[in-house]
Order: sequence, then C-alpha cells, then structure tokens
Amino acid sequence: MRENRGEIQAAKNKKLPNLVKLTDIQGDLHIHSIYSDGFEKIKDIANYCKKKDYKYIGITDHSQSLYVARGLTEDKIKKKIKEIENLNKKFDDFKIFCGTECDIKSDGSLDYTNRILKMFDYVCIGIHIGFKMDSKQATERYLKAMENEYVTFIAHLTCRLIGRREPFELDLEKIFNMAKETNTYLEINSFPDRLDLNDLNIKIAKDKDVKFVLGTDSHHIPQLSFMQYGISTARRGWLEKNDILNTYSINEIEKFFNK
Repeated sequence: MRENRGEIQAAKNKKLPNLVKLTDIQGDLHIHSIYSDGFEKIKDIANYCKKKDYKYIGITDHSQSLYVARGLTEDKIKKKIKEIENLNKKFDDFKIFCGTECDIKSDGSLDYTNRILKMFDYVCIGIHIGFKMDSKQATERYLKAMENEYVTFIAHLTCRLIGRREPFELDLEKIFNMAKETNTYLEINSFPDRLDLNDLNIKIAKDKDVKFVLGTDSHHIPQLSFMQYGISTARRGWLEKNDILNTYSINEIEKFFNK
C-alpha cells in the first residue's frame, strides 16, 4: 500500500484496511477442465483442492461459440452437470459448483440463452474474440452484458495480456457504476499473464463499493497456486476479506448463488 494513494491519511485516522490474506480464500471460482480447453479431470482438480483445504471450487469451462477452446454444447453441459452431481455425493465438507465462462458477443449479448444459463450454479462472462473495438463499443458491450440477470461476475475485464496485448480502453466509471447497480462482481484474474483487474482499477472500483472474485483461470493443476498473485494484487488495491466473494463459506456462497 506504500503508493501515496491515501494510506498516510488513512493511517493517521486509524482507518487502514485489514487486508485480505491468502488463507481467507475458501475456493477458486475460475478453473477449466477437460470439458473445454483444460487438461485435468474435474475429480482430480477437486481432490487436489480439497487437500489444499479449499471448501469448494467452481469449474468454468468455455461456452459454445469459442470453438478454439472446445466450448460446451448443451449436451456437454448436461453431461458435466451430471458428473459434478455424482462427485458431490462423495464429499461431506467440500462442494464443486458448475459454472461457465460464457462469451460476450460483439453486440453485448451472451453466448448462451437464459434457458441454458440458469442451468449453471453461477455465470462468469468474458470477451475472447472481437478485440478491435473503440472505447465506446467495448464499454457498451460490457454494459449490455451486465444487464442479464444470470451474470455473476466478469472475467479479466480489460483483457490485457502482459507484454502481448494492451488492455481495452474502457469507460471504467460507467462499468463500475453498472457493476454496483446490477450486483455484478469483477474478477481479479490471478494468471501471471493477466493480473486483471490491476491494483489501480481495483482501488477505484472498491471506492464505488463494487465487489470482487479471485480466480486463477487454471488449465493445469499447478496453476492453482497462482492465487497468491491475485491476493497480492488485491492487497495493493486495498481489498479486505468482505470485498471478495470466494472468502465466503460453503453455506454463504450457496445462498449467494441461489439468490
């Protein structure tokens, strides 16, 4: 926090935040499996994460139009849901949630209809194609997507790839205001190539009372350790435990998803 962003005044007023810690994280909500472009079976991911003392995970495979990532058709979704239901019967104190990383189309509509979206425990949305947009187009694309009632959070909002792709030029004030209005959480993507949102934007969003999710975007089991980088970024953005969805207990997060 030593960046001259108000921490000196906060310290004087005894209002420094109690920053989130890695041990506060109860689960990872952005993981890919062999159902799309991941390389691990769901049961292997679950067993590994249980040994890490996580209480839950969320499997967010890609949606149908992202052919390059073997996006899931409706039939594959049903098969995946059935597998997760069967695996969950074997756990007493651990839960696998079935999510999706649903693509946002160029016009801001989502890659699945609401009939399909409501099959998931939660819905993560993101942009993976159609990157040649100006600021107004990119902003409107997100604003429209956030209007969908099934959306839980936005993955890697600015879509930067460090050293390879510059972040979108977005009207972040509009997006953060809409996130607050629609109760859309924003991901801090912990993958080292992304770290998106960055710490500056996290602090701005927090000041608007926007909430967050930490996800590793893992495709291999060793990548689950990337959560530490997301935590470091979150701490630089002044985040506390109650700012982050996946610090919730199993019961709390189940209630949140059901609501």
